[in-house]
Amino acid sequence: MTLQQPLTSTARRMPTAGTLLRLIKPGVGALLVFTAVMTTLAADNPWLSWSHLAALVAAGSLTASGAAALNHVIDRKLDALMPRTAGRPIPAGQISARGALVWGLLLCAAGLTLGVLSLPREATLLILAGLLIYVPLYSYALKRNTCWAVVIGGLAGCCPVLAGWAIARGDWPMLPLALAAVVFFWTPAHFWAYAIAHLESYRLTGLPILPCLIGIRATLPFILAHTLAAVIIAPLVLTGPAALIAGLSGALLLGFCMSFCRTPDRRRALRFYHVSNYYLALVFLSLLAL
Repeated sequence: MTLQQPLTSTARRMPTAGTLLRLIKPGVGALLVFTAVMTTLAADNPWLSWSHLAALVAAGSLTASGAAALNHVIDRKLDALMPRTAGRPIPAGQISARGALVWGLLLCAAGLTLGVLSLPREATLLILAGLLIYVPLYSYALKRNTCWAVVIGGLAGCCPVLAGWAIARGDWPMLPLALAAVVFFWTPAHFWAYAIAHLESYRLTGLPILPCLIGIRATLPFILAHTLAAVIIAPLVLTGPAALIAGLSGALLLGFCMSFCRTPDRRRALRFYHVSNYYLALVFLSLLAL
């Protein structure tokens, strides 16, 4: 398998179920669907259709999985350059790029078709918007051309939140918009910390990632600013126990961020990266307490 793997290349063997599972990045998809479901429940609609909620989970999971597989196809040459990603299914020869492309397109088509048949139009359009922002806009057009790609790509993470609200309510108060903003500001800080932890690998790709372009120290204020924005927004729009949970978890995340900024080594970068995952999950889990 060469680094310049063409789309028409063939894998050395038929892909296994494990290979197909690795292509869809189930952890990432699960977090996206979780934010959507929690936002739906926060809408507090006594006439919420549970069939709509089940369809949201299925359509969102399928579309997110397909988007992840398509991202593997687009990034296959970059993945082959980095030791930490060279073992991914396409560069490792476990599946051909064409096979992964077909798998991703089938999943996306299934998710969007289910959305059209089962969900309100606004929710399906938001799922489609997330797919278009993440795959052609972020992964293909922006990632290789601007260090701000991850900021713009953060809009993709807002779409599941808004889609979750759209299946329960037709109005747009501050709550769903603020929750989407939390995801938007959380995303760059989360990714830049990960990029710093794996800086040498990212430098091999030549991608214009902020820490690679301006250095670790110069990137830290951007991480702190985005983290601060994320942790301030949630307690302002939530009430009661939810606001308390969001405030305390935000303060904890901010503490980890400041520790990382004072001593930006790989260990603290990874710790902040992992803690930020728990923070986002806690904020959306706290919506059950509204």
